[in-house]
Amino acid sequence: MHFHPILLVQAESLEDAKSIAQDFCDNECGEHAYFDYGGIVPDNETELNKPLNEVKDKLPEDNYIKKAEQLLVEANEKLLQKNYEKAGYLFRIAGELYSQCFSTEYPVFNIQNYDYSRDYGEGWYAIEADLHF
Repeated sequence: MHFHPILLVQAESLEDAKSIAQDFCDNECGEHAYFDYGGIVPDNETELNKPLNEVKDKLPEDNYIKKAEQLLVEANEKLLQKNYEKAGYLFRIAGELYSQCFSTEYPVFNIQNYDYSRDYGEGWYAIEADLHF
């Protein structure tokens, strides 16, 4: 499966932002990582890979708290059904969202701050990655 996160990067130029994002992808992939391989989506295949203030309207809604709350409701329902494995999984995913972890559950990640924060000031870029798992 492919995961296309939008990596928010602070850099001096678009090329520097892509290089920083590629380094992030390289660190998230490999023999002992969750992702098998990955890289930056080519410019001609994405509407992103531009200064963040130019594409901020193309970012998905900032709704990770709402998603986490919905997962907690589902997890508690699974507990009542004594489906502990599924409940545990849903609690873990909700915890990752609350902790703002890099995961397939949330498509925007600020690799400078290692969280879900969004900064639309000068020097910020939105880089689309393609990670395979």
